[in-house]
Amino acid sequence: MIRLVLLLFAVCESTLLAQWPVDLSLQKTAWTTISSFNRFPLGNLSDGSLFFDFPSTGSIKYLYHRRPPSSVLGATHLSVALTVETTGTPVFRYDTEPSNTCVPPAKVRPFLWANHNGGGEFDRWWSNPVAYTLAAGSAMLEVPLSPESWSSVFGKFGTYDAASMEGFQQALSHVSSLGVTFGGGCFFGHGVYVTGGTARFVLTSYQVQ
Repeated sequence: MIRLVLLLFAVCESTLLAQWPVDLSLQKTAWTTISSFNRFPLGNLSDGSLFFDFPSTGSIKYLYHRRPPSSVLGATHLSVALTVETTGTPVFRYDTEPSNTCVPPAKVRPFLWANHNGGGEFDRWWSNPVAYTLAAGSAMLEVPLSPESWSSVFGKFGTYDAASMEGFQQALSHVSSLGVTFGGGCFFGHGVYVTGGTARFVLTSYQVQ
């Protein structure tokens, strides 16, 4: 009986490890947002890429896939390919809150949400320091799925202490959303908007490897 259980465990483990890479669907219906709007418009380009246009009022905060793999244990990293297209000379702004007095520029960064999109200290994790400073151009963000590469709601890296290390591993085991967030200054996901031109965000691939 014990040998049978061990065999089944080995089969399950090998299946888990063998499922990578996984490409998340870029169909707009598979994604949702958190923003200043009741309904934020998403679209698909002819090549299947997912896109949205940055607002000039309000802000876009989160863009995330509704049904990613429920666990990313066994995967080694996330790969996120993106493009920002601009017209005019847009300024990417993040001054949506008086308390946001820090100076780092507006960025987009990969994001992991766990435990049914929970609100606990270790339910949300941000790629840190890997991110893309918002400006016209393209990037491929490669983020290891290791605790030193992610920080939590209160800025603790996954290596901060035993509780954060356990929280990070639990998050990898109970994924509910994968995506990116937009922010600047003191906050990674409190929103970005543009003035002085227009800007489009295009997600060309999101892969768990």
